[in-house]
Amino acid sequence: MRQFFNAPSDAFDDLEARASRACIVFADQEMPSGAQPSRARVGVEGVGHGSVRLLVDRGIRFVGPEEEVRRWLSEGERVFSTYTQFQRWIQEVLAPCYAVPAPPECLSPAPCAPPPQRLAPPATDLAEVARQIEEQRRRSQINVPEEELLTRLAATVRGQDAALRTLVRRVRVHLAQSEPRRPATMFAVGPTGVGKTSAAEALPDSLRAVCPEAAAYRFLRLDMSEYQERHRISQLIGAPQGYIGYGEGAQLADTLATNPRTVVLFDEIEKAHPDVLRVLMNAMDAGRLSRAAARGSGHEIDCRHAVFIFTSNLDADGILTDLEDHDGFDDSAFVNRVCRTRLRAAGIPPEIIGRIGAFMVFRPLDDAVRAEIITLTVQRVAQRYGVQVISIAPSVIVTLFEQCEGDFGARPAEYLVEDVLGSEFASLFQKSVTNVEIQGPPLRVIPHTPNQAGQVG
Repeated sequence: MRQFFNAPSDAFDDLEARASRACIVFADQEMPSGAQPSRARVGVEGVGHGSVRLLVDRGIRFVGPEEEVRRWLSEGERVFSTYTQFQRWIQEVLAPCYAVPAPPECLSPAPCAPPPQRLAPPATDLAEVARQIEEQRRRSQINVPEEELLTRLAATVRGQDAALRTLVRRVRVHLAQSEPRRPATMFAVGPTGVGKTSAAEALPDSLRAVCPEAAAYRFLRLDMSEYQERHRISQLIGAPQGYIGYGEGAQLADTLATNPRTVVLFDEIEKAHPDVLRVLMNAMDAGRLSRAAARGSGHEIDCRHAVFIFTSNLDADGILTDLEDHDGFDDSAFVNRVCRTRLRAAGIPPEIIGRIGAFMVFRPLDDAVRAEIITLTVQRVAQRYGVQVISIAPSVIVTLFEQCEGDFGARPAEYLVEDVLGSEFASLFQKSVTNVEIQGPPLRVIPHTPNQAGQVG
């Protein structure tokens, strides 16, 4: 790469034009002083949106002082968001590594042996490198069936079709990119118990169900009420060297380092300490999470393929009122404007608000949706005891509906069903009864007779 150390900008402009069409491979390039092996192939590839990837044969050992160069040679690649950054790194960070004095043994009176001359790899090898790069790019793109994913999520989260459609569209666009520049960032706002958390929890399972290529996606929930003190930052990214906890696990950093394709839920984000939020800004903006790394691990974590979902119920009433007054629930630009203005006024830092890609507004549940949720909750609670509900009388739903607090969304339904029917489900499980009907009032759980047709509803 010596030819670029003092090259003018025109040379980098020419390289940019060529690399935008195909991966440019430079064979048998001299490596920085102290690198083993001392020569390797170097590739330059445009990855879209003005970004550039600098490739090198992976696994080169480097004992020089520059950590960024050591990591590039070890990992085999480094991505720059612009060619200007790429040029500056080549000339200001990489070039000085070639000026480092040779190791002491090479300063002895006996002349050092010249580095072995290697033949450039044949053109077929270079074609194979390009083919592997293109294949890797295709594998990183995921074609998500939008309507199937929406249907799957709507089966779990009821009555929030507009919010779920925003979620699905954003995820679909993000996963279709081979090299996204940053994680997908969405903000779910609405009253408590209407499905904000449930939507995020259901997303990875739904993705895997409708799209086998998304099988890598996992879920991490971070309750931000646990991060109200500044020192909690170490739980996210690790403690710096010399501090208590150095080298121990860091919840967010370890998860993303293990699997960059993760849906991360930052629940009740307004409760987090401002310094905790600042840690997330570089990840949201540049797709890199810096951490106080333990020895032998990377300092930066690539989180460009992650999905970040923030939730809050701050000023939910004001947001809903503004949208209802202007009939603006279907106008995404208006929704974004109202949410940004209201949430910023309510205390969410503008640095976070400015890095959100889309806002999802979850509306209060109407009576029909609440009744449907109660029905599904009865089935779900029964399944925990190994009991299948075959039939529920409508009068049972009415009775439970009247006892359930409507101001707190769907969450109280879980507690009510557990309290009213949990004991009977447990008794039936002990008797090895697996199929039941629920009748009432008064509420009665009875074994299902196979020759009687029943339905849940």
